[in-house]
Amino acid sequence: MASKIRQPLGRLRLTLAILMLGFAIDGTIELYNYVNHSYPLPFASSVFVIGPFVTLAGLAVLWVGRSQWEGRLNQTLRLTQRVFALNILATALAVLVVFWYSTKPSTALIPSGAVWGFVVVVVAAIVLNFVIYVLVAFDSTGMFGKALLLIALGSASVVAIWLGQALGKELGTMILAIQDRTFDFSPVTASISDIESYFAVAYFLLTFGYLDAYRRIRTTTTKTS
Repeated sequence: MASKIRQPLGRLRLTLAILMLGFAIDGTIELYNYVNHSYPLPFASSVFVIGPFVTLAGLAVLWVGRSQWEGRLNQTLRLTQRVFALNILATALAVLVVFWYSTKPSTALIPSGAVWGFVVVVVAAIVLNFVIYVLVAFDSTGMFGKALLLIALGSASVVAIWLGQALGKELGTMILAIQDRTFDFSPVTASISDIESYFAVAYFLLTFGYLDAYRRIRTTTTKTS
């Protein structure tokens, strides 16, 4: 019985550790960009590059051991998977908008509805990613940890809306970079690096919330040994 409890909790601890590593990397990158506004990293959009891959790696660990999850842990895993599916859908729609209009003549106007649709799905993709982070650790942490996770989600949501609006203004630039085959997105990265740097707050709050969850799970695992 104890081994049945320890195994899923061990996988959850591994997931927390993977995600915490991602938070540390993302948070450090964004903090660097905040401090060095004049000299941002060459490609600093960690929220679009590192975040999704770290999330996928963490959830893969849980998915492998899904048959061992029971009760509340099983419900959390299933909900997290659904949110991740919505995250993938929103990301795919954002990419589809960019590549669809890149096939149109460069002189063609982009409808305002398409721009706002692009903004909505970008914001949704980012916010849903942070919702996943909160769901994974929420039941395993105490009141203080839960507060940190929710504040991190609120902070990230505000930055995501701000960032989405900025990317909406750069939609034409992204499309043009694809149309002329240069794929030079550096102007876009430069325009959003200052905004994106504010994600550092959310990442560090998540790190502390996850540390609390990790400590509590380790204590539980020790007691069941």
